[in-house]
Amino acid sequence: MSKVSRLVPSAPRFPARAENDTARRPAVDAARQQASALRNPYQALDGLDLSKAMARAPVSLDGAASAGSVAAKAGRDASDKKTIRVETGVTQGPFGVSLRHHIEISVTPLDLGIPPEQLDAELARATAEKHADDMKAYGADMQAAGFDSFKAWSEAKGYYGSPSHQAWAEAASARTGGQIPASWWMEFDPFGGTAGNGPHILPGGEYPSPISKIAMAHDTDWSLGRHFGVGPLSQLQDAPDVEDLGPLGLDPRLGGELYILGHADWDVDYGSAVDLPGP
Repeated sequence: MSKVSRLVPSAPRFPARAENDTARRPAVDAARQQASALRNPYQALDGLDLSKAMARAPVSLDGAASAGSVAAKAGRDASDKKTIRVETGVTQGPFGVSLRHHIEISVTPLDLGIPPEQLDAELARATAEKHADDMKAYGADMQAAGFDSFKAWSEAKGYYGSPSHQAWAEAASARTGGQIPASWWMEFDPFGGTAGNGPHILPGGEYPSPISKIAMAHDTDWSLGRHFGVGPLSQLQDAPDVEDLGPLGLDPRLGGELYILGHADWDVDYGSAVDLPGP
């Protein structure tokens, strides 16, 4: 939700080639299934109940993630990266086979340069700035939708406290070297980690859609640049008309580092592991 405007890169076009119907049918079916899953990731697919697999279970906001749901470990690609892993659900298949789904994010920590004794004041300042930005951009829409806060709007959409929201917040915390806790990030940005214009989430803009991988990284660095003046998007700080820089990091014409093809500081993976039935 950090930004006022986001651009989504168009899908690449591949040259067509002649194939007979028998050869094309498996590929066409797979493509239809993938497109259908992006439109509605909660519908049943291949006999597996994705509504159960992707059900959004609320999480505690007491500052500690539920045991077993979040794991922190050394980065998988570089020693300076920190990795978090959040389990998102289980798909039950036939014959006792199941798929255990997860979000895994590896991120390079940034030094905010904030002394511990000043952290509370800095967080209060950033919260006030963020609220002013959001009210300017989406306040009228929020009120027209019948909500008195963006948190309430996110809760109504079912995103607030979901496993993907939790994963984004844990990754944002890791990006700050753990100085800013995940619980603060969830309150700070109720739509953090979704692709779209703030609370207006694009179709396919949430986990497990591939475009939400971009948002996991971009939302975090947007907020760190805008409100703390650190990271690749630090030029957002003090910008008087932030809507003019909405696609910063997504539109190459605006300069800065790009996120649409991946970012060196971030690795976002949506994966699954097969659980076989016991003896």
